[in-house]
Amino acid sequence: MLKDYSNKNLQRASFKNEDLSYASFRGSDLRGADFSGSNLIGADFTQVKTGITPANTVMIFFAALIVSLLSGYMAMLAGATVQGMVRSPDENVRLAGYASLVIVVAFIAFTYWKGLGDALRNLIIPACVLAVIIGIIAYVSGAGTGMGVVYLILSLLLVVLMFIVGTVARAAAGTLSNILFIIVALAGGMFGKSLGGGIGTVLMAISCALISKRALAGIKGFRGLRKIVFMITKRFGTSFRNSMLMDADFSQSQLRNSDFTNADVTFVNWSNSNKVNCINK
Repeated sequence: MLKDYSNKNLQRASFKNEDLSYASFRGSDLRGADFSGSNLIGADFTQVKTGITPANTVMIFFAALIVSLLSGYMAMLAGATVQGMVRSPDENVRLAGYASLVIVVAFIAFTYWKGLGDALRNLIIPACVLAVIIGIIAYVSGAGTGMGVVYLILSLLLVVLMFIVGTVARAAAGTLSNILFIIVALAGGMFGKSLGGGIGTVLMAISCALISKRALAGIKGFRGLRKIVFMITKRFGTSFRNSMLMDADFSQSQLRNSDFTNADVTFVNWSNSNKVNCINK
């Protein structure tokens, strides 16, 4: 007799290593369910919903909220630091401020184009090393105090840290990312006491929004960010790992945060299904 699980709330249900060939899950809520190692040949998954359960989504949201507030504060610090450098009476510090602005803009553009890892390796790290060398030469020769270099490195490190934390938070938050975008922007406005801090926060929030979108789209260069998203999917999403899904029907389904690692998906019907943050290996 064929098993019928259609139109049921099966959140966090465990079907590990079960024989569910030709079973019906039509219209069921499978968020957080575990089908690892199961025989799902010919199973009916039309109009199902997969992904992270509402309870775990709330938990992840609040974790991302805390991280986003922190990232907003970091953006404010970076913006205020650069603004202070540009307004400094010390000419060397002012030059370092303008250099920081150029490098930050180049970093954002490079990250969007090539990915975060390449931007760090090919731009930020070489810039910091060069700044240290110039600072040491200036200090030893008496041409300057080296404070400009200290401020330059500080501002760059703050931007990089905020960028990583903010982008990861937005990438992990999924559909809640729009809310986090507003929170990051408002955080800088609340913490910032200068125009530079507020503007810096908004620019960083917008940059995080654009870059996290590219990371989730699977574009080359964002492997590190995608690994973090996949870790969340593996821990909290719907699992089809090592399952047999030949001839299964997922048409008209909402497939979010689902793990299909090592699953046999031969002749699976995906027509009119929406797949977001799914692992396919």
